[in-house]
Amino acid sequence: MNLERAKKWIKKAENDMKVAKDELNTENPVTDAICFHAQQAVEKLL
Repeated sequence: MNLERAKKWIKKAENDMKVAKDELNTENPVTDAICFHAQQAVEKLL
């Protein structure tokens, strides 16, 4: 995998974590969506 491709996956993982964090900070967070996006971020980083 080249460096540019890796950077794109890292950015996607960061976006997943942003969605998870943003949802976590709502009044009634949807915990299954938070877990899903956090798990997706981990997969992308691995």
